[in-house]
Amino acid sequence: MKRIGMVLILVISSLTQSLFADTLNIIGIPGAPYRFYNDENKLVGFDVDILHEIMTTLDVEYKIELLDSSTRLTQMWQSPDVDMVFTLSKKAQRIKLLTFAEESHINLSWNFFIRKENKGKIFFNRYEDLAGLRIDATNGFAYTPEFWQAAQEGLFTLDTVVNNRLNLKKLVHGRFDTFASNTIETLYSAKQSGYLDEIDYLDKPLKQKTYFNTFVKASDYPNLDRVIQGYNQELKRMKRDGRYNLIYQKYFGQIHEPLK
Repeated sequence: MKRIGMVLILVISSLTQSLFADTLNIIGIPGAPYRFYNDENKLVGFDVDILHEIMTTLDVEYKIELLDSSTRLTQMWQSPDVDMVFTLSKKAQRIKLLTFAEESHINLSWNFFIRKENKGKIFFNRYEDLAGLRIDATNGFAYTPEFWQAAQEGLFTLDTVVNNRLNLKKLVHGRFDTFASNTIETLYSAKQSGYLDEIDYLDKPLKQKTYFNTFVKASDYPNLDRVIQGYNQELKRMKRDGRYNLIYQKYFGQIHEPLK
């Protein structure tokens, strides 16, 4: 009986280890302070630290790939080789392809950024305030339906790029009048690039949304449902025991406080 018991223990242990034996492939768009390479070429950021804490607890091996093109990112949601996608807001088309985590891990605001010299000259309380302006946007970003409708109706002149990181430099050099972007990410990038004193953002947000990590429905990762369940439970636990707040303050406490 003792030998049978030992065999059962070994079998159960082997099965437990094999549940997450594969590498979880995760993709996202680079953007500090969420996902970026530091001066030592190490991948760091708020999203990265949250994910590392959860996956280490779950004993899940993972690999992160950052893509410069949001269009390519969207195309890869249907690939069985991709298992998880960083930080997205809920949209009907996305819900068809992705399983969203039960809880958001970040709330984000998007504001219109302008050159500081145009403060008091450019406003945004309604879309008509943008009439005649030159505005940049990034392909693959959701913005709002009203924003795209205003662009289609020719209310303002719209130019698009595939890499959102290009917009800040183009704004500072006067290539256009304004662009809407993730407020915290853009302020952080401006600080790192030395542009912080040259830009400002309009008070009224274009949008405010909760963002979630997501799991690819087409993924062929074995036992992905177990990973999703573990992720949901551990994120809730991190919010209760203070680990979440420590990571949050590490990246956002000195940039934009309070963050709502």
